[in-house]
Amino acid sequence: MRATQTTTYRSLQAFLDRTSDRLATLQLQAATGKRINRPSDDPTAISPVLSARTQIMTSDRYVETIESGLDRTDGADGYLDSIENTLVRIKEIGIATVNGALSSEDMQTYANEVHYLRESLLADANAEIDGKYMFSGFSEKTQPFSLNPNYPATDPNPVTYNGDYGALEFEIAPNELIEMNLTGNSLMLGDFDNDGATDAGAVDIFALVTNLEEELRANNPTGITALLDPIEDGANQIRSQRSLKGNVGRRLEVARDHMEQIKIDMEKFRSRFEDADILETITEMQQQQQSFEAALNVTGKVSELSILKYI
Repeated sequence: MRATQTTTYRSLQAFLDRTSDRLATLQLQAATGKRINRPSDDPTAISPVLSARTQIMTSDRYVETIESGLDRTDGADGYLDSIENTLVRIKEIGIATVNGALSSEDMQTYANEVHYLRESLLADANAEIDGKYMFSGFSEKTQPFSLNPNYPATDPNPVTYNGDYGALEFEIAPNELIEMNLTGNSLMLGDFDNDGATDAGAVDIFALVTNLEEELRANNPTGITALLDPIEDGANQIRSQRSLKGNVGRRLEVARDHMEQIKIDMEKFRSRFEDADILETITEMQQQQQSFEAALNVTGKVSELSILKYI
């Protein structure tokens, strides 16, 4: 069967359209670096690509949460270090004053230093990060500690805890929660069971420091000596909590590294389906360009054919 001129034109036009569409697709891939720019480019690859993107975004959220937790643990560690060092200095003062060789004026000077050190302890226990109190439990807008106006007349506790006992938990991985905060009642008052009283074997740090100041002002070496071991217990109480938070910080770092690795793996997985091979894309684009130009040239030649030239 003889091909008519109309059939030839239609075939050339169809080839030009296909080549033009393919060339436009390759140009878009080269410009974006992606093999898939719309679902129709590869319908079978859309599901794994979307799944990988979801996993990457989820990992990003976990990383943000973990970074926030690390900021809290780092901040808390700095204040706990300050509290521990203050207690060490308070014990040094106690040791320096138990021999009875100091004058009354010297004892008053040490008492004044202890008084200021107690204020330092109170300031550290009321520490804030980003406008939130660190040791108030859930009541992050409430200052955890304040001086008790009823001490010692009607209340034996020199400092009052105003926070709550809430445990602040961060989700650092699917179905994994980790407790981030320290409540002031356990840290400074030794009330780990949240019953409002200092537990057996624990100490009320503020009460100890206040008692030491009173014994210094009374020039009572015996009373001072009796407080030395409890003050050391208070320092150990802080060290214990600091160690626990150090373990939390380490767990956060491991979780962050794990999430970062998941992101890298998912990026590789997504890239395998979505990203274009630039070298291969440019090579094919050049081939399509040459084919398109050749087709245009052939079309021009065919359009010049006319029976009038043969008459």
